[in-house]
Amino acid sequence: MNRPLKHTVQTTDGKYNYLLFDSMFAFNAFVDDEIKQLSSTNASRWNLVKESTSDQLNNGTDWYGTPTPKDVEELEAHRTFLGMKLVEKIQPQIKEKLAKYLEYLEDSVLPKPKMAYNDRGLGVFSFERAAMGMYKNFPVNTQNPVNTAVSQMTIELRKHQIQTSVKSVFAYFQDKESSYPSLQLYIMAGANAHVKGNDLLYVGLACAELVEFMELRGISVEVNVMLGTSFNNQVTMACIRVKRFQDKLDKNQLLLISSDPRYFRYRGFKGLVALSNYFGLTIPSGLGTISVSMGNTFAKAVNQKGFVFEQSYSMDSAVKEVSKIITNYKNRLDGNG
Repeated sequence: MNRPLKHTVQTTDGKYNYLLFDSMFAFNAFVDDEIKQLSSTNASRWNLVKESTSDQLNNGTDWYGTPTPKDVEELEAHRTFLGMKLVEKIQPQIKEKLAKYLEYLEDSVLPKPKMAYNDRGLGVFSFERAAMGMYKNFPVNTQNPVNTAVSQMTIELRKHQIQTSVKSVFAYFQDKESSYPSLQLYIMAGANAHVKGNDLLYVGLACAELVEFMELRGISVEVNVMLGTSFNNQVTMACIRVKRFQDKLDKNQLLLISSDPRYFRYRGFKGLVALSNYFGLTIPSGLGTISVSMGNTFAKAVNQKGFVFEQSYSMDSAVKEVSKIITNYKNRLDGNG
């Protein structure tokens, strides 16, 4: 595999050593490759992590979320977010909590563009709207989706013969702010040891709601997840892109790397050891710490235009984080932030 380019940046909080990854696949490949090349000290640190993990699993801990994984091998192979039942329970609660914030934000901050139609060729041709007034000599067979698609294709291949009594057949977003820039979002993954496994879930779910809110308003969103640790007055960090501007959000990937304790507290730890080793550093036995300002400091250092989703381990704090980012985004557009 290609070895990632090393980056460093000096901040008010010290030196940051970081790597950039275009996908979780690239990050996982790097970790699995680098873990085979550990220094003797870093190898001993990783062995301690595996031994501690095995002991905790045998004691039925909830540190990795619920239900407790059977063994280390299950964590090693973990690539899919398994907490969807918990998501089904928590997400409606987050939506309910967000409702009053989003209602205000939709009315007063970032209203959603409304669909409108015109007859001047502006926007996208709407077959469904034109079909409402098709003349009889251009029948549309709607008995089933296949017949409808065939009818549509036949008409579209012979556009000069379309005859419809509906003139406004081109769809566009009315009053859409064309100057809305895209939004680059950064999330700090994981948590320190005192945070319960299932409490990691809130940040990923709230971020998913934020992405949906923004993209319904025509604002393309890129999502990056930061995974790192701080020790000896410096930071090692991986910045992993989980959503490009043009892609739909893959909720499994987002929740897996940002909110899944099974992933972070095993493969994430494996990543911290690999990152430190790659920069020629010896990671401490406790694997360092995640400071309150670490993610925000890094994101601002590498991208002044980025927005940081701070760590949120309760429903209320996650909801407030969504509201804050939306409001700050609009204030920046208006030149107030």
